[in-house]
Amino acid sequence: MEINEFRDLLFSGKITRREAKRLMASFGVMAAAVPMTGRQALADTEQPVLFTWSGYDSPEFSAQYVAQNGAPPNYSFFSNQEEAFNKMRGGYSPDVMFPCIESMQLWYDAGFLAPIDTSMLSHWPDVLDVFKNIPGGKMGGDQIFAADDWGQTSIVVRTDLAPEYLDPEMQSWEALMDEKYKGRMSVVDSSSDMASIAGVALGIDAFNMDDAQIAEVRKWLAKQMPNNRIISHSMTEVAQAMASGEVVMGVAWNSVLSQLASAAEGTDAEWTWMVPKEGAITWCCGLTIHPASMERGLYEKAHQVIDSFLSPESGRFEITEWLTGHSNAKSYEGIDQAWLLSVGLSNDVDTFLANTHFSRPMANSDKIAVMWEEVQAGI
Repeated sequence: MEINEFRDLLFSGKITRREAKRLMASFGVMAAAVPMTGRQALADTEQPVLFTWSGYDSPEFSAQYVAQNGAPPNYSFFSNQEEAFNKMRGGYSPDVMFPCIESMQLWYDAGFLAPIDTSMLSHWPDVLDVFKNIPGGKMGGDQIFAADDWGQTSIVVRTDLAPEYLDPEMQSWEALMDEKYKGRMSVVDSSSDMASIAGVALGIDAFNMDDAQIAEVRKWLAKQMPNNRIISHSMTEVAQAMASGEVVMGVAWNSVLSQLASAAEGTDAEWTWMVPKEGAITWCCGLTIHPASMERGLYEKAHQVIDSFLSPESGRFEITEWLTGHSNAKSYEGIDQAWLLSVGLSNDVDTFLANTHFSRPMANSDKIAVMWEEVQAGI
């Protein structure tokens, strides 16, 4: 990644602050990792190690744990899930990890996940059903994933320029095919996001496509491509283009809404965050426990770490400061619904996510990446 690309993502990003921290870790801007040959050097061995994304050491997340134990957990950081997996496969054994739902099968098969005893989590009763029952959250009859945060990919549209899309019945991924706005759309430069969108629009399971289905997705994306003015992962670029009217609608991550509000300040621009009737694409990350925590006598404290992250206070911090959703229903109490909707969230999360498609590992991802590059090149 070029430094200019990083700087752009740092000031916008999929989840502005969260993603910036992840990227900073990968650039070495933050002290992102500890030696992986053993436990943390000079760590408090009475506290479990949380292996996570940079930024999750913010004290707001561990406040409940600190109140119980007098000290925070130890922290070890990774910049992406592939790196985390490879380090654990190489022998590193933390106590608690913070992956995303699409990694669960891989990590479970590798023996990295111990059962979570939800009776040891005081906030589990307040976790929303959509996250308690998230696909992949249970393996072998055991809960192995405690969902914590989430966000979405959908379409934002300038409704003062395309008022027909205020109608919920018009809110569909097929809006991207509307030739009325040819040359005035934007999509994200992400093969997984765009293949997922095309798959959902076509009624295909985009996460398990064979060659024939990939060909169908290619055809859909190729047909849509002339409608695009911008193909970018920069939410700053998308927000500015939409604020100016250069772009009327675009595929975006929900953090674009705060960017758009800033870019359109002082104008008459109006917009809405679509809830596609076929379902939006939703990512979800959360906490898991490594079997080694049992051997070290830290299994109970590993649950206390998870419980601290699931607390409504932790969730409220993440919602208001990072603009990401949280799994605890109580986290939304006292937060204005109009503001939540303005950043692509809602306090009625079960309804908001009723028709969503949670991200999962994508089969044939290499073929899909090549296909997306070829579609953009017009091949």
